[in-house]
Amino acid sequence: MAEVSTQQGGQPLKYTVTHNRKPQHTHDAFIKWIVEEHLPLALPILKRHGVLGYSLFVTPPFLSDALKQEMAKIQPTWDIADFDCFIEYTIPDMQAMKNVVSDPNWAVATKDQNDWVDMERALVSLGYSTPYLLETGEVVNLRK
Repeated sequence: MAEVSTQQGGQPLKYTVTHNRKPQHTHDAFIKWIVEEHLPLALPILKRHGVLGYSLFVTPPFLSDALKQEMAKIQPTWDIADFDCFIEYTIPDMQAMKNVVSDPNWAVATKDQNDWVDMERALVSLGYSTPYLLETGEVVNLRK
């Protein structure tokens, strides 16, 4: 991967990963594994290497199925994302993630991932996130 160390206007980077569970696991068991087994081991490593934030966007099958039915009516050519969760890391630079995955404890934190995660289907992305509408209703980051 090319070196990515600069930020756009001081913004941190967003590094995302989608995960699909292996078929022998239920969606609920998969998310429980991430939250109760993986994260307690992973979060101290993330903090140690300067990761600024971590969020887990969970996509339960019942919501994906409902979305698929609705979108078939209004945007029938669109594909519905098919994954169990979307992980978003907020990082100061790509070196932070390189440091995380090279940490010897990361192997411990991810020791069971091949039993749970369909690694061949994972999708990653790197970019910036700019809010324009806050939960308070305030519009931001637009020229007035």
